[in-house]
Amino acid sequence: MAKKHIENPTQLDEGSKRLAHYNEWLLDPNRPFGTVYPGYPTDSKPSKGKKMPSTVIADMTKVLTKEKKVAIKPAKKAARVSDGPRAGSKTELAIEIYKRLHGDKTACIAAFHTELGMSIAGSTTYYYNAKKACA
Repeated sequence: MAKKHIENPTQLDEGSKRLAHYNEWLLDPNRPFGTVYPGYPTDSKPSKGKKMPSTVIADMTKVLTKEKKVAIKPAKKAARVSDGPRAGSKTELAIEIYKRLHGDKTACIAAFHTELGMSIAGSTTYYYNAKKACA
């Protein structure tokens, strides 16, 4: 692998120094818990006691509280109410088999398995759905 070319060699050194300073502060056992990192020694410190001019605060308040215009989407169409299973569906065929076998559980499940080509688990589910539909 080729080495990465650094245009300003002091840039890497500065970053390493800042990271070392932060890690030293972070791992200091005498540092009270919850204190804020004071920053790197060469950074300009924010002046304490100066307040923002009220015009700036007022402008910020306008920006932060400005209501967003929201486009209202048209309402979705109401869901279609089903009148029962579709003609020729497995559910309809299962209900017919259920009625033909007079609701006998083992016979219905076996018939669903063979006639409709379902698994035993699927046949059991369709049995209970057909039982509910016929009730």
